[in-house]
Amino acid sequence: MELRHLEALLAIEESGSFTAAADALRTVQSNVSEQVRQLEAELGVPLLVRSRRGAVPTEFGAVVLERARRIHRELEALRADLSMLQGLQTGYATIGVVGTISRWLVPALVDDLNDYAPGIRMRVSEGASERLAVDVVGRELAQAVVTEPVEDPRLAVEPLLVEDLIGLVPADADVGEEPVAISALAGLPFIMPPVENPLRSEVERAAATAGVELDVRLEVEGIRLLIDLVAAEQGAAVLPEMAVPDDLVGLRAVRIADMPPRRLALVTAHEAYLSLADQAVGDSIRRLVSR
Repeated sequence: MELRHLEALLAIEESGSFTAAADALRTVQSNVSEQVRQLEAELGVPLLVRSRRGAVPTEFGAVVLERARRIHRELEALRADLSMLQGLQTGYATIGVVGTISRWLVPALVDDLNDYAPGIRMRVSEGASERLAVDVVGRELAQAVVTEPVEDPRLAVEPLLVEDLIGLVPADADVGEEPVAISALAGLPFIMPPVENPLRSEVERAAATAGVELDVRLEVEGIRLLIDLVAAEQGAAVLPEMAVPDDLVGLRAVRIADMPPRRLALVTAHEAYLSLADQAVGDSIRRLVSR
């Protein structure tokens, strides 16, 4: 098996036909067909089914394509690593960041990398912890900053940061003097992330410990939308301190008595290879957290 065999297969899958793949590879269709034939002969299974609409991968082809994509990504990472070792400081990195810390972390991360590794190109994915963890396991992301606990045994977990959880209520809500009991917030309808979100689990666990049942009226995944809904007097929320906006127009942030802190971690897939660019991003995150 040679890399050109896999490149031909990937080109067909991306373009949809042998003819278009030949154009993309700057060769002729017969060459592409021969590459696929050789690959199928070596593996002993059919990889593509031709039709009037083009070429569609078989069940075997889908498996080979997934492996081929990983090999292609590894080759790109190899080239990037060599560039960095040569002092060119170029490379491509991927990082996931949970929404509650992205507004603080991402701008600082970009500034830090501009100083230490200005040639790095980076893709940042913001999302819920559970989705980012899945993307790291699937190698769609090299690493991610997520909320603990992280229970997936396929992930390596590096604790990063501990921060307080803060109540967020409409400005005119009467919840008493700080620190307030979580029972005082329970008198308001709650706006929470979806079920299975680690932050929601922590808040509901604290409420249950206090013998309080929260009235969750709205489930919202986006932190910015959640904050806007509280400002619109649609309910209360509990957020990590770094997610609380500096401009509290229409809002009031309150300390909550006996509320356990929120813990953040940097996760990577076990036995995953991190390119030098990804390693530089991880080092930058550690520098920022240590400050």
